[in-house]
Amino acid sequence: MPADQSRLFNATIYNSDGILLGGTPDWSVSEGSIAPQGGSEAIYYPNLIGNHTVWACSAEVTASVQVIVTLGATQSINLSGNKENLSADEVVQLTVTEFDIRGNSGTMFVPSSDWTIPEGSSIHVQPGQSAIWTPGPIGVQTISVTTGGFTSSWEVNVSRGMGVDLVVNVDRTILTSDESVDLTMSIVDIRGNLLEVEGNWSSLAPQANAWISGNGSQATFDGTLVGNWTVRAEYNGPASGNANMSDELVLDVRVGRISLISIDGHDSNLKTGDVLQLNPIATDLDGNIIPDATFNWSVDGPSGDESIDSVNNTFTPSTEGQHNILVESGGRPSSIRVQVGWSEPIDINVTTTAGDWYLTVITGESLLLHVEGLDVMGDWHPYNPTWGVDENFGSIEVSGGAGDYVYHADGVNWTQLHAFANGKEYTILVYVTPGPLDHLEVYISDSGIQGESVLYTVRGFDVSGNGVSIPLCDLTMTSSGGRTECDEELGWRLYLDNDGEQHIVTATYEGSEGTGFIDIQATLLDGQFGSSTDVMAGGAVLIAILISIVLLVVYSRVKKLANEYEEELAEEEKERAVKELGVPPPPAVTPRISRKAPPSPPPPAFMFGTGIAPNSSSAAPTLGVFVRSDQQYIPGQSGQQPAPQSGFPNVGSTGTTQAPPPVKNWGTPGITGAANDATALHSTLTPQPNPEAGGNTPLSTSDALNALGPTPSENIESESEEEPSSLSNALSMFTSPDAEDSEEPTEQDDAEDIDTPSEDIETIETEVEKVEDLEPSEIESTDEEHSDDEEKKSTEEIESVEEVDSDDEEEKPTEEVEWGSWGEDIDEDFEPQDIVPGLGPQSEGEILKPLPGTKEGESGWYFDVDGKPALWSFEPIGWEKKD
Repeated sequence: MPADQSRLFNATIYNSDGILLGGTPDWSVSEGSIAPQGGSEAIYYPNLIGNHTVWACSAEVTASVQVIVTLGATQSINLSGNKENLSADEVVQLTVTEFDIRGNSGTMFVPSSDWTIPEGSSIHVQPGQSAIWTPGPIGVQTISVTTGGFTSSWEVNVSRGMGVDLVVNVDRTILTSDESVDLTMSIVDIRGNLLEVEGNWSSLAPQANAWISGNGSQATFDGTLVGNWTVRAEYNGPASGNANMSDELVLDVRVGRISLISIDGHDSNLKTGDVLQLNPIATDLDGNIIPDATFNWSVDGPSGDESIDSVNNTFTPSTEGQHNILVESGGRPSSIRVQVGWSEPIDINVTTTAGDWYLTVITGESLLLHVEGLDVMGDWHPYNPTWGVDENFGSIEVSGGAGDYVYHADGVNWTQLHAFANGKEYTILVYVTPGPLDHLEVYISDSGIQGESVLYTVRGFDVSGNGVSIPLCDLTMTSSGGRTECDEELGWRLYLDNDGEQHIVTATYEGSEGTGFIDIQATLLDGQFGSSTDVMAGGAVLIAILISIVLLVVYSRVKKLANEYEEELAEEEKERAVKELGVPPPPAVTPRISRKAPPSPPPPAFMFGTGIAPNSSSAAPTLGVFVRSDQQYIPGQSGQQPAPQSGFPNVGSTGTTQAPPPVKNWGTPGITGAANDATALHSTLTPQPNPEAGGNTPLSTSDALNALGPTPSENIESESEEEPSSLSNALSMFTSPDAEDSEEPTEQDDAEDIDTPSEDIETIETEVEKVEDLEPSEIESTDEEHSDDEEKKSTEEIESVEEVDSDDEEEKPTEEVEWGSWGEDIDEDFEPQDIVPGLGPQSEGEILKPLPGTKEGESGWYFDVDGKPALWSFEPIGWEKKD
């Protein structure tokens, strides 16, 4: 157990039979102390390390235990050595001792990593043995150890040992020829400790002995020539035990600092592109060539530093002029001067002095030129070539500096200037243009005829008479002979409006002006209808046409009067015969009275918007058949519903109620009474069959007339009384044209009514039956609701229909649409009726229930018949289901 701890012991007492007995034994120890704890227990406290005995006694019975007490926890350490003074040839044994809290101690092993020793010395540690320290440098040295947080040290004094070798010490072995080094002669012991001694200095090279100065323990070597030089030192004395010792040292002498730089090519004359080898050489103060010298180049001249190749040490100029080539190495500068001129060009370039490549000049004027040559280095420079100019195209001469010339132009067109350089000929094209526009010339015929036109041209010229191109139609043209007009292809045209001699035609453009003259021969009517011959021929034709028209009118009138006269004679003969024979005259044939059709819903406006039936002369559409030019659909197909208009009910909307459109009075002669203000039937009403209309009996003309509705008796009587006699008909030919026009529609309508096909009559009867099946209350209520609106619109719609029908008679062929086929189309002019929302929308005869948040009778969400929510909106046409 460690010496700084305690141990609890327990003694058990048995009798001879091995039966456990009670009692308290007595305790004792060979070292340390023990403290009974009552009963059979006691605590042992050791003090010293070692083997100790603990006894327990009861009566005559004794028992003991051997306890090995070890060193307790370290409380301190101590480092000690076997020597305090020693030479460098000796070693020191070092021991580390640790102590516990009881003062017990023991040797402690410390690894080498926990030791701190002087530089140059060494230590060797091994478990179970003392550490061995070998000294290094001489002097007082301190060795320390640190472990477990405890530190201890040992100090020794080391003296120089016996010398074993002679050495020459120097701070460096490499020096330049400009430098010198100090040499020291020393003797060294086994640990490398030096001791300066005085000896002899010499050199293996005889010429180098002069470079060694001094004697004794120190000397100086002065580097002069480049090379390796050996210095020798010799010693014999007490420090070496009177033994001869020597040492040699090799010194490497290298070139010194640059003292001078030489360059080839001074005052050379070069051309651009030539290469100059500079061959720079750097030497030190002793004349040693420095082979690894680094040169820094620069050029003071137009070619710049780019002309130097620092790798190959060459100079290649690119621009003429004087160049100063500068070089520097090791702080030593040097320079040469070179004169450079232009090499012969490999190409030339000619421009204007402003740098324009396109050379053009007005004839008679001068053009300033600038010539540059391209040398072998790719640089352009002013150049003076030898010139040649084609005959009759001017001349060229020097105008100033290098490369500047002036060309005096002559002639017009492209010309060639010939330049000769470096044995080559170069052709330069110059375009010599005419001068600026000076005046215009008008080329027009000398004479013309009034009413006709003549073509003429205008040309521009410069002051020398050379033609100048001008934009033909940009000219400003005036003429006293008439108006002018320009055509890009034909040129200018003069319309000969005014007759006379020497009419002037003036053309102006950008301040230039030109004139021409023309004589214009007068014609009839100032030439408005061509020449006089044309006017006379046209007048003759017109007179002939007028005479023919008059003759035709007179012939028609005479023939008509003759026919009327013959009819009157025949009538008189008939009356005279009746009177003479006493036979009563036959009853007069009463013309068919216009019958009034029952109210029927009119078709949409677009159905008859382009005309009326071909067999009708009235302004209203023929009953039963309506005509339109743009058919919306073909028979057998449903009509495409028109887009809903603002403020007009949408027929395709999903609503419960819908206001019917009012029926308009179409202005048909003879249709009066209820038909004017009748209202279209509700779409939900089902017409009842008319028993009188059944059967297979063929319909006659009278049946068709009866289908149009009853006619008041007063109308029949008035019409019968107003029927003209045969004599009055004859006399009516001499009435005013207005009276004839008013009577013709009646006659034509009568003829049309008589010739109405059976299919049309059946259609009319069907419509009449539909109206007759309505209850009077429904018709009256409808009439009351729309009477005000219908009275206001009837006049306007009748006029619009008449205008449309009259215009459509001259348009393209029309298409027939059966009466009533417009059921899905509604005239945009019709106005909707006021519709009451009620309690909400209906579906399948059932009022839908609103969802929470929607009030009855208001737009919102309602449950449909399937119990699903749907969005309904009350519109002017009624309730409408939204998607």
